[in-house]
Amino acid sequence: MLTFFVGIPLAKTQSVLDSFLVSPYLQWGTQTSMTILWETTDSATTTVEYGVALPNAAGPNYASSVSIEGSRLLHEVTLPDLVPATKYVYRVRSMQNDGQLLVSPVSTFKTNVRDEDAIFFVFVGDSQYNRQTPWAWATIAERIFEERPNFIVHAGDLVDQGTKKTDWTEHFFPGGEKAMRRYPMYTVLGNHEQDAQLYYDYMVNPEPEYYYTFRYGPVQFFMIDTNRDITEGSEQYEWLEWALAKSSAPWKMVVHHHPPYSSESDDHGNTFIGASTFKTHARDLTPLYDAYGVDFCLFGHTHVYERTWPLLNNRISMENGVIYINSGGAGGGLEDFDPVRSWFTKELQTGHHYTTFAVFDKHLSFKALDHEGKLFDSFQLTKGTDNETTGMIRQPPPPRFSYDNHIFQDQTMVTLEALWPEHRLYFTTDGTEPSLHSKQYTGPITIDQTCTLRTRAYTQEGWASRVAERVFEKMSPLASVQTIPQASGLRFSYFEGDWKQLPNFSELTPKAEGVISLVNQHIAGKRANQYGLLLTGYLYVPATDVYTLYVHSDDGSKVFVGEHLIINNDGSHSAQTREGSLILEKGYHPLRIEYMQGHGLEVLQAGFVDSVMGRVPFSPAVLRH
Repeated sequence: MLTFFVGIPLAKTQSVLDSFLVSPYLQWGTQTSMTILWETTDSATTTVEYGVALPNAAGPNYASSVSIEGSRLLHEVTLPDLVPATKYVYRVRSMQNDGQLLVSPVSTFKTNVRDEDAIFFVFVGDSQYNRQTPWAWATIAERIFEERPNFIVHAGDLVDQGTKKTDWTEHFFPGGEKAMRRYPMYTVLGNHEQDAQLYYDYMVNPEPEYYYTFRYGPVQFFMIDTNRDITEGSEQYEWLEWALAKSSAPWKMVVHHHPPYSSESDDHGNTFIGASTFKTHARDLTPLYDAYGVDFCLFGHTHVYERTWPLLNNRISMENGVIYINSGGAGGGLEDFDPVRSWFTKELQTGHHYTTFAVFDKHLSFKALDHEGKLFDSFQLTKGTDNETTGMIRQPPPPRFSYDNHIFQDQTMVTLEALWPEHRLYFTTDGTEPSLHSKQYTGPITIDQTCTLRTRAYTQEGWASRVAERVFEKMSPLASVQTIPQASGLRFSYFEGDWKQLPNFSELTPKAEGVISLVNQHIAGKRANQYGLLLTGYLYVPATDVYTLYVHSDDGSKVFVGEHLIINNDGSHSAQTREGSLILEKGYHPLRIEYMQGHGLEVLQAGFVDSVMGRVPFSPAVLRH
């Protein structure tokens, strides 16, 4: 519950400046609101004092305040009913349980500008800590402050290990404090965040938080989590296609962590002695960028700077191409480039750096600067009348599917939705391609047999969308085992080896064996890289029902229930999440989880997907052997 106070003095208690675990910083600014967060070391009250910055002010204008009842460690306050494009001053006050009053220094922010106004923002990525240049992120944040941007866009890997709280409280926030307390930061998840709850606690974005869109001035941003499924037909793919199709912003920019194009030297084979094997899942999204008028794709992950030529359909196109910018130099350990130039590369640079965009109407200026503020790349763009984004798209996006589950016992109902009401929808269930001669959609479709439902949308002028499809499977529940396993946990077998794909563990001799209570990679005595795990046992389900499981891993993993491969997350990749569903009879079911670790982060987690709570890791109570 929010309580508003105007002009009410607080108790006169000795104040302590800057003695916060996390100093106040800005998140999710809009034209009429701003969110402020901070963290205290002891449970404390929550108040933000603020007001419009006044001309010729003798002191800060704290005419208004917002308080939240009760006490807490992490404080999150949204200031409502603000005026667009207006400067405000603010400070926070927290009374700890020990009687100590914490008061932050005065700071400032500006609400988001109007859609027709000019903007200036900073784009960075990979601010994570590294021991070789531990000063990097704080230095970049200092340069950001000197630029006086409207806001900051971050492409992920904010920290080195997202589950490690001190990476946030001792590196990211202290290093970024000077910029983050004055300019809101809009973020996406990197693989180093590990999809940790700390990211969702500290970063404030619209639901579901791992993808969202916002408009600031003439630019609309589309924020994507490339650690999750982004293949055609996935939740994010379909959301992004609709969001791009509906956008009327003069400029469109997509932001995610992983590169669709990259010339780095050794993540995909040693390019100094061989050819790169670079093939990234982020390329799955580029057809949408080409089809819906995206101007820039911004990303990080590789700790270099690289700018491509304008690209369209995987070719250089100076007229209609998308410019891809890799800015991964805000703090992580630096990387290098393939000694042979890539066909798509326009500019490249090693070293810690940041980038800036100045945008007004159809005009854009870009700069890339190193940690000392020295310019090393720049360009300007002006959109002509033939580059108008509104109305340029003839092909409509395909319909959206809505259904309870694609696995069913008797029947399931499927609803199709068009982007615009005037679109006509046609579908087939026999695997053929839908056309104007197929059955037209008029209401929910009853599916009572295994089939592939294919559909497409048509405009009134006859322009057709791409075909979207879903496989619906009718199945009986998988029978549970008759005997009840007594011991808790899963058996593990530990192997050592260097693989690009999961090996056949049955052909290998384990280095160690034992029992593990949870699904993770924490096996005593294992090495940090180049190993594999085989977890076997039984999974208990309390009722006969459709169950969706997930696995989150870096690198490859597979999940089997009985002999059914329910999730395939194989391959050498950063932290990714995959899901799968099937119908299980009440009781215990054989469970097998395979995992391999190549190099870098070690991540393994598996569990149920709950309709309310989301992804819930398997508890020890449901695992037996």
